[in-house]
Amino acid sequence: MHQDIKTFSDITAIDTNDRLAVELTITCHGRTEQNIQLNGIDIVAPYTRVLFDLFSAIDLNINLLGFDEGTSGVEVALNINGLEVLPKYQHLSSNKKCYIDTLGIWSMQIPANFYAWYHKITGQGWVA
Repeated sequence: MHQDIKTFSDITAIDTNDRLAVELTITCHGRTEQNIQLNGIDIVAPYTRVLFDLFSAIDLNINLLGFDEGTSGVEVALNINGLEVLPKYQHLSSNKKCYIDTLGIWSMQIPANFYAWYHKITGQGWVA
């Protein structure tokens, strides 16, 4: 076979590395103290963009350690590959909202494959 000719398996091979762009925006209101982890990575910046493999699960955990009661909280916004996840689907988080104003761990888990999960929650049906 000529070296410039690709086989069918070469043509259909898809590189899944760094194909899932996760954008996390954290807005702190008042005085808050929190520990934020995205897939085990400590997040300290108010805006973070991390690339994961296309078939990675997403595990976001925010541990609110301290805040001024009644005036403080943490607001979470999450976009994946340009698709809004939070606050649009906040009812799927551990406390059903994306504004955290109680001590303890708030979490949002998205199982792998993101696109299959997204199509299911948006009512678009099953993706092959």
